[in-house]
Amino acid sequence: MNFSQDKNITLIYAENGNGKSSIADALVCLCTDSAGSLDDKSNKDYSFLKSLGASNSDLLIELKTDTQTFKATLSANSNKIIKNPTDGLPKLKALRRAQITSFIEDTPSARYKVLSSFIDVSNIQKSEGELKKLITTLDKELGQNRKSLSDAKSTLTDIWNKEENPLGNLKDWVQSEIKKDNSKLAVELQENNSVLQKWSSLQAVVSSIKTETAKYTTAKNNLLEAEKKLKEYQLKNPNSETDLLSVLNETKKFLTAKIEVDKCPVCEKDNDKQKLLENVDGRIAKMQELNQLTQAINLSKAEKDKLYNRLQGQIEPFNTQLIGFKNLAIKLPDFEFTNELSKILETNTTKENYTLFNEVSLKLTTEVEKLSKHNQTVNKSVGIHNSIKSNYESIIRSTKKCSELDKLLNQAKAALDILEDTRKKFIDSELVSISDEVETMYQEIHPNEGLGNVKLFLNHTFQSSLNLSANFHTESNITPQSVYSESHLDTLGLCIFIALAKKESNKDVILILDDVVMSVDERHLDRIISLIHNQAKNFAHVFISTHYRPWRERYRNNRAPNLNIQFLELRGWSMERGITVAKPQLVLEEIKYYLSSPEYFHRENLSGATGRFLEAILDFLTFNFQSRLKRKPGNDYTLSELLDCLSKDLLKVLRVQKMADLGDGKFCNNTVVDEVYLKPVIDEIKNLKAVRNQVGAHFTFDGALVSDNDIEDFAKSTIKLADLLICPINGTLPDRNKTGSNWETKSGAIRLFPLIEP
Repeated sequence: MNFSQDKNITLIYAENGNGKSSIADALVCLCTDSAGSLDDKSNKDYSFLKSLGASNSDLLIELKTDTQTFKATLSANSNKIIKNPTDGLPKLKALRRAQITSFIEDTPSARYKVLSSFIDVSNIQKSEGELKKLITTLDKELGQNRKSLSDAKSTLTDIWNKEENPLGNLKDWVQSEIKKDNSKLAVELQENNSVLQKWSSLQAVVSSIKTETAKYTTAKNNLLEAEKKLKEYQLKNPNSETDLLSVLNETKKFLTAKIEVDKCPVCEKDNDKQKLLENVDGRIAKMQELNQLTQAINLSKAEKDKLYNRLQGQIEPFNTQLIGFKNLAIKLPDFEFTNELSKILETNTTKENYTLFNEVSLKLTTEVEKLSKHNQTVNKSVGIHNSIKSNYESIIRSTKKCSELDKLLNQAKAALDILEDTRKKFIDSELVSISDEVETMYQEIHPNEGLGNVKLFLNHTFQSSLNLSANFHTESNITPQSVYSESHLDTLGLCIFIALAKKESNKDVILILDDVVMSVDERHLDRIISLIHNQAKNFAHVFISTHYRPWRERYRNNRAPNLNIQFLELRGWSMERGITVAKPQLVLEEIKYYLSSPEYFHRENLSGATGRFLEAILDFLTFNFQSRLKRKPGNDYTLSELLDCLSKDLLKVLRVQKMADLGDGKFCNNTVVDEVYLKPVIDEIKNLKAVRNQVGAHFTFDGALVSDNDIEDFAKSTIKLADLLICPINGTLPDRNKTGSNWETKSGAIRLFPLIEP
């Protein structure tokens, strides 16, 4: 589909279901991140972005501009629009009736979202969000440091109170304490702890030795008891062969360990292992009691030997620990360790040192207890000093940090206030500007109706809340959705969106108005059309789609500026053809077409089109001059009624002036190029008015008698009247009262006299 580059407005007319919104949606999908009208629906299914029966690969949107071609396709695996190129796309704003209804009736927060697409302060809001996060972090950190400061002060006070308020002043006491040099105490504490740790290790070894000694003593006594029982048995049984039993047991052990034996190990007679073992076991069994006594001695001896070895393993560590303790303990001059340990020497045997240690163990224990108590006192003193110093440093550090954080927090809050205030003032300023623009547009559509004074304003209690107010006759600052009619709300939404889009446009935004007007009366439709044409210069191009037939007819009959507009009409959509573009014509062009060549001539069509067009022009004249017509319920006046209502007094002075062309679409206010009275042309039309009914409206015998020349003269007279009245610049009739003495077209090219009927 080709859109005119010479005309910056395109009107697409079609009845519902013929594809006008599809064209608008295609442009929206290509130039924005929206899916067009599909986004207005609930339970939307994006698989219907493409036509029925088509695959994803079939979808192609292409827009050619003066400088570049932009394309969009549909992803093969999803319903995502893929654009090429992705940058430099034309700016586009689309307005659909659903958006008007939503904007007017929606919540303030949802309304703000619409505004945010036109007035983008997202980066500022992002900065505000980051500042708020920083403030929260700083506030939390400040609270933590204040608690640390409070805890440190409380700890110092508690220590001072427990120490019974030395120096009578906390501050003086703290200063005196932190000036103390506790390095010697720290060294002493370290030396004392080393001695106590050595003593603890030594005591662990001593305890182990005592435990092992007790076990060894028990094992030694058990062995003596076993030996005693064996001697008693031998006294009672002098013939017992203890040595033989020992040999038998050793023989059994020897045979058991061998895999195979074929000779007796004693007498070397042939014999196998099993028989030998049986013989040995039999002889040992006969000596059972002797065997048990012998086994008891063996077990007791083994246990004693084991415990002896273990005890010997403790002796050397004891000596090492004892010498280590002595070497550290004798360095403490305030205790009696030197005298008590003087006889313990590294040159002594372990047994000698163990004996000497046991002799002085109680005295050493007493000295260690004294050392431990003394160490607790030193440790407390060092601990108090360290705590005082640590908490004092924490107070200094936290005080400084609190001051820095407090200052930074105040600066961050001030910055946030400035940022929020700047954003609100900026948006308020923009909204005031937009409100003024909306008010101007709204009054253009609804002059002297007691409506308007439209205001868009932020609710500063919330970050994203846009309110809307207006006047209604005697009431001010009301919500228009409460009292305005549906059509008045529609036009209000239209004005707001055009004002918002205009704010963003530097004559580079494509504006799409998709079926935004449902049903308005003739006067309001004319004003809406005029508003759009007045604002079109602020945009790169304006697309209008409508199914409202009166809008179409206003252009076709030169009741709206049709020379700077591209007019497209879509006919019935079908699965086979898809969107079908008709060849629309302005009615005046249609009339000229029938006259342009003999083969195009069509009696009925020419007379019918001429009659309808003539009625449109006469309707304009009779309305402007408030001509007297008989009242009819439908105001459906006939051609004769419209011609006859032009009074004789009016026809005497009814004339047009063509003004001098200055170029660039401007005309001189003073220089008249031509002045033509309309009465002769209207009289020609009156003489031929029957042609319309006889040929173009009804099937009659008289119609067949009308000549082709009369039909042509009827059409040519109508064209002559139209050419006199219609502006050559924008195709409109003279409907503006600029001077108070006449009507004129918007461009000033044509003037119609008089202003009112004489």
